[in-house]
Order: sequence, then C-alpha cells, then structure tokens
Amino acid sequence: MQTLADRMWTARLTPPAPEDVTPFASLKRFRERWNADADFRASLPSDPPRIASLFGITVDPEEVRPFWDPRTRETIQRGEAQYASVVKRFLDFTDQLGRHRNDVVRSIQPADSRFAQWRTRQIYRLNLEVGTSLSQNPHILASFELSRGCSVGCWFCSVSPPKLGDVFRYTPENARLWRDVLESVRDIIGPAPTSICYYGTDPFDNPDYERFTQDFSEVHGQMPYTSTALPVRDLERTRRLIAGSGPNQLRFSVLSVGMLNKIHAAFTPEELLLVDVSPRNEGSVEGQQMNFAGRAREDVKKYQRYHAGEPLINTPSCRSGFMFNLVDRLIRLSSPCAPDDRWPNGERVYEEAHFHDARDVPRILEDMIARHMAAEPSEQTTLRFERRLQYEPAVQGFYLDSRYLRQRFEDTPEMPFRGKLGALIHSGRHTVSQGIKILAADCGAQPEAVRGELNHLFGLGLLDGEPLPSQIDVIVPLSAARSPGESARRGGAG
Repeated sequence: MQTLADRMWTARLTPPAPEDVTPFASLKRFRERWNADADFRASLPSDPPRIASLFGITVDPEEVRPFWDPRTRETIQRGEAQYASVVKRFLDFTDQLGRHRNDVVRSIQPADSRFAQWRTRQIYRLNLEVGTSLSQNPHILASFELSRGCSVGCWFCSVSPPKLGDVFRYTPENARLWRDVLESVRDIIGPAPTSICYYGTDPFDNPDYERFTQDFSEVHGQMPYTSTALPVRDLERTRRLIAGSGPNQLRFSVLSVGMLNKIHAAFTPEELLLVDVSPRNEGSVEGQQMNFAGRAREDVKKYQRYHAGEPLINTPSCRSGFMFNLVDRLIRLSSPCAPDDRWPNGERVYEEAHFHDARDVPRILEDMIARHMAAEPSEQTTLRFERRLQYEPAVQGFYLDSRYLRQRFEDTPEMPFRGKLGALIHSGRHTVSQGIKILAADCGAQPEAVRGELNHLFGLGLLDGEPLPSQIDVIVPLSAARSPGESARRGGAG
C-alpha cells in the first residue's frame, strides 16, 4: 500500500514534511467543519477555544483566525500581518494541489485534430456563457456509466437520473466488453486519464467499481477521478479507495452536517488529507454556490434556501466529448452549456447511439466525429451567431456581447468587409456559400478572405453550432435478423 508521500511523488508533487502531515490534516479538518457547518461558523467567534473543542477541532483557533475572522484576514491582505508559519506552509501545500489540478486540465488533448478543435470551440463558447474561474472546467474527453440510475437521489442533482436500476457487473463477458470499449476510446481519441467512471450515478452503487477502474488504469495509464456521496456506506471499501487515490482523484460529496460528523468519526484527518471533502448541504459555504440546473430548477423554493437572490448560472457538466453507458450500451456526444429551458441539465446533446457489441464502437465514434467536428463550417451551413450573443452594429464593424465579455470586430484595410459580414451573419438568412457570393458582389471581397474570416469566427465559438433537442440524431440497433454490429441512424426531426 502506498504511503501519502508515495502518492504525492507519483503525481510529481512534493509531499509535506513528516512533521507537517498531522498539522496540515488538522487545518484541513477545521476548514471542512467551517465550510459545512453554519452553527459552527455562527458560534466560534463567541468563545473560540471552547467551541473548537466542542466540535472536535484540535487546531488553535487563534492560529487559524485569518480563516474565520474577516478583519484579521484583511490585515494580512494589506501586508500588515502574516499567517502563522504552519498555516503558511499549509496554504502553500494546498496551492500546489490547485496548480496540479489545473496542470492536469491543461494537459488534456484529444489525439484526433478534429476533436481537439471542436473541444477548443466548446471551451471558448462556454467561457462566454458562464465566465471563467480559477478552477477550470476540465472538459474531459470521455466518461463512463456503470449503472443505470442512482440510489442517492440528491434533490439538486443536475443530471436528474432515475432511481437505481440495473448495474453493469464485472462478469467475464462484461469485462471483455469494457476493455474493448476502453481500448477503442484510447485508439481513436487518445488516452483519457482524467475521465470518470460515473456521471449521473454514484460509483459505489456498483459493487465491482474498483475492478472496472483497475482496468481503466491499465488501458489509460491512470486511475479515474471518483466522487461519491456514499463514503460511509462501507467504511473499509472507502478506506481502500482512499489509500489507492492520489492528489485530486477523490471527492466526498457531503449532503448534511450529520454526514460530515460520520465522515469525521470514521476517518482520521491524516487519511483525508488528499480527499476533497465537499459540502453540498443547506447552510454550507459551497452549497451557496449551487448551480441552478437539473432538479434544482424543479424546486425553486428549496434552491433559494441555499442560494439567495438571482440563480447561479453555471454549468454542472465537465465533459466535452463522449459518454458511454455500459448498461444501456449507449454513446452520447455532448458539451457543457449554461442551463436553460432548452438544456435544463446544462449540457448540449449532439447525438446518441446504441451499440450492439464492441465492434460498433470505433465506427460510431468515427461517424460522430465526422458529423459534428468539422474543421470549418460547410458551404450549406446557415450562418448565425450563437443565440446567447447579442449583436450590435458599429461604425465600420460590429460588437458581440455575452454575459461576461464584449468583443469588437473592426473593419481594417486587410478586412474592410468585416462589418458587412457581421450584419449578414446576424440576419440568419444566408448559407456560407451565399454569404461569400454576396460579399464578393457587394464589396469585391475575395472568397478565400471571407472564408478565412468565417473560419476565425467559427474557431472562437461564435457561430451557431447548437443542436435543437428535436434534431438530436439517435443510432438504434437493428433487428436481430441483421448481422451483429450493424446499426441504423434515425433522424430526430421526424
């Protein structure tokens, strides 16, 4: 079994000094209690030593005063005071973990150039819709479902899964299918070590989850990320998962203060030093940042108890790529978006396909990439701006406004038709081919120059690429009379 230091070195990170492990773990536990427990936050300032002891906190409250006293924190921010030395080292340690996560996110790169360019466009578009943050959306390439439905039933779940139904068990037949799917993904889109083997499910609903993740590690080179809301269901199982997880690989979703109490009673602070203990309960700090998506949109009054004021418009989705449901043998291509009435779960769905066996998977992936990940808009594509962008004409150019950014596109000596192109796209009445001909006739623009400008706007995620829910293509299995591995494509509009 790997030690904490081993797991840090494996991730190419510097572990804490041995004498810092327990202090760091205790500081982290203080933060977990502070973030999750509104009663603790309210009562601590009245008698810090007594309240800390009452809640099982072992750190000196004065040492962590900057964590809970805004005035002390402000003096440090102004450079008039300093953190205690152990707190400073702890913050350096957590900063290292944060940088590591962002480095891992930046390293994600599909092997297929069409997929890579498509994913980049989704990143640009999403940033316009929901803004950016220090914790980047990873836009993972693939995720895998090993169950149908979920036993937890969180009221705020953005994916809105049904109750737990079938589970994909690790039988010899299923194990072969699983490895074949993993290898197809690796061969076509490249290694996907930052993937997850759950999405609208809880990984611990599958009794064989660890066997599947071991296969994943062998094929893709790293254990997948795990998030569970069931860490206290089987303590020894959870303890084994903790011991095998490196930095930024494991999260506990905490649904109540009572659940946090059970977690803290079951696991030592040192065991949880590399585990993200993430509160989602009413009264928690993170609960106040809950996305208005999925089931949360169905219970507005309850949502407002967590988040007062205007709903938080962000996406819960972390995938720009493929989802594989092994129970239903379903592949879905999707990307994150701001949740709304059209996409209440905060995820655009471009296409879904059922596969009969592993031989179908490479062809389905190649077909989806070819259909949805063109390097440039086709001649017959109708030109429009993304619907969440506001177009505004300007003298010799135009503006595009999103919720978080205003962009100006100006006519230049090299590109004197840019303003007319903006107006043409805004009209939504012309295809690429027609637009090129109109600008050639009206402005004398060279076709290759217009095409280059369109490709530039396309690459920035500004041109409409949104599928309509009624137009999602579905690939369904043919009857058993046809040969194995065949499938039929069904258009969604009809």
